[in-house]
Amino acid sequence: MSALRILLLEDSSHDAELIQELLEGDYRTCQIDLVQSRAEFLAALKNPEIELILADYKLPSFDGLSALKLALSFRPELPFIFVSGTLGEELAIEALKIGATDYVLKTRLSRLVPSVERALRETKERVERKKAEEALRRSEMYLAEAQRLSHTGSFGWNVTSGEIYWSEETYRIYALDPAIKPTVEMVINRTHQDDRARLRQILDRASADRCAFTAEHRLVLPDDSVKYVRAVAHGVTGDNPDSFLFVGALTDVTERKLTEETLREQASLLNLTHDAIFVCDMNRVITYWSRGAEALYQWSAEEAKGKLAPELLKTIFPVPFERIKAELRSSDQWEGELVRTRKDGTQIPVASRWTLQRNARGVPVAALESSNDITHRKRAEIERERLRQLETDLAHINRVSMMGELAASLAHEIKQPMAAAVTSAGACMRWLGRDAPDLSEARNCASAMVEAVMRATGIIDGIRSLYRRSTPERELLDLNEIIQEMAVLLRDTADRRSVSIRTELDTGLPRTTAHRVQLQQVLMNLMLNGIEAMQDTGGELIVTSKRIEHRQLLVSVSDSGIGLPTDEPERIFEAFFTTKPKGTGMGLSISRRIIEAHDGRLSASPKTGRGAKFQFTLPGEETRPESVALL
Repeated sequence: MSALRILLLEDSSHDAELIQELLEGDYRTCQIDLVQSRAEFLAALKNPEIELILADYKLPSFDGLSALKLALSFRPELPFIFVSGTLGEELAIEALKIGATDYVLKTRLSRLVPSVERALRETKERVERKKAEEALRRSEMYLAEAQRLSHTGSFGWNVTSGEIYWSEETYRIYALDPAIKPTVEMVINRTHQDDRARLRQILDRASADRCAFTAEHRLVLPDDSVKYVRAVAHGVTGDNPDSFLFVGALTDVTERKLTEETLREQASLLNLTHDAIFVCDMNRVITYWSRGAEALYQWSAEEAKGKLAPELLKTIFPVPFERIKAELRSSDQWEGELVRTRKDGTQIPVASRWTLQRNARGVPVAALESSNDITHRKRAEIERERLRQLETDLAHINRVSMMGELAASLAHEIKQPMAAAVTSAGACMRWLGRDAPDLSEARNCASAMVEAVMRATGIIDGIRSLYRRSTPERELLDLNEIIQEMAVLLRDTADRRSVSIRTELDTGLPRTTAHRVQLQQVLMNLMLNGIEAMQDTGGELIVTSKRIEHRQLLVSVSDSGIGLPTDEPERIFEAFFTTKPKGTGMGLSISRRIIEAHDGRLSASPKTGRGAKFQFTLPGEETRPESVALL
């Protein structure tokens, strides 16, 4: 136990020693700060370790009564005991009235220890009581503030005695003076006339059965304004077994109700549409269910209201629901595709749009959801994807078929650079085999050999890309480069039919975003058709490129062959229409679909005199390639 720190106002050192011996002998170790003057007393009084003040009543330069007044001013919590030989009864009573804790006569010092113990005990109790009172006041203040902020008051209802207890916030909600003692009849009288019978029935049943209750009803205030409130209470038994008390909370839900009414009014207008519309509170509990929702999901409004939307509809979200909530709170809206289950157990895809509703303080209170069935759209998307895959497969077959027709020409195109490579390799060996090897000539031959092999590799890569079955991926392409590649690839085929290929390419042509293999297929088809149209007569195939208005690129393939059908020239673009004995009738149809998929147009027109011209357009980009050499 620590030493008791005492401030002793005493001018007699003998009396001071006697007091210390007495306290230490019967009580505990003491540390006494002995002072005699006002200045010394005031200085010692500021020591926070002082726990008790003992003071003589009369000193030569100071007096105990003045010391008491100083102590009450600076340290009112400290017990103050007079220990004096001159203190009469009247002075003692006056000192106690002023604020002294006790007084002990020096002629009866045996009372000092009990007096000190009692004073310290009472001081401790007083401090603890004060702390408890402050904690209680703080708790009550926090509770009152929390109730005010949440618009929730508390109440107690003693069913046995009929007494009702309200918190400050409950009085505020009812707009009643806290001095008024509340009663059940007062509550009923404040209730909206249309809600009174229902509320009285709820209270009577709860009182009779002593069971928990919940009630939502309207209040009509003195200014004729209307509030919506929600009361929730459960019962507890008091100290007396016959006593029963309801303890509950009363919440002002006016804002929520008005928001729900506004949403219902808005949603009732949307009942005219076929969309499925419902409203959820922030706990995802359904509070409104439109006729469109009844039709789509098959639950009636009575069945759906009060249910948790995700559980009722077994919603499958495209992303974690927490991400959807975060987006909804940040932007007040969300839209996406969901999968939901109807009452009959069938799953349907829906396009859903959510709108967050906030109250006047900006607090989220509800969400309005509008959805429509997209089953037919999804089926159409699947069918379109299936058709797209069929078209891709058919285009691949068409490319393979054309490559089969070009087999001999392709073999010749590959053979030429390979033969050149062999010749260069032989020459290189001869230059190196001399008595004095000519390294310069050998290096030139090796370079020529590498160039020939690279040319053959390029041809093979081009053939492989045309054979490859792949998902079309668009890239920024140089259209002139593709025209030149096809001209090289078809050169031998044209030579065999006495046809020459001439290109007239715009060197300032912008690039276009397209799928390389598909454009190669279109150009190969058009150029091969032109070559075959002139196989009996020979002639010249002219391929041109240029830039036209609106950033469009125009490519023309002209021949002087047999021309187009005179009756219906557009029929050549129909699937399976052909004028060739062994043709499939798919080349031009596929080519047109490819160009149109690239936001372009493919057309055909007869040339003056003899032959035909095929033209297609593609959108150009701003970026321009480097100039390319003409063939």
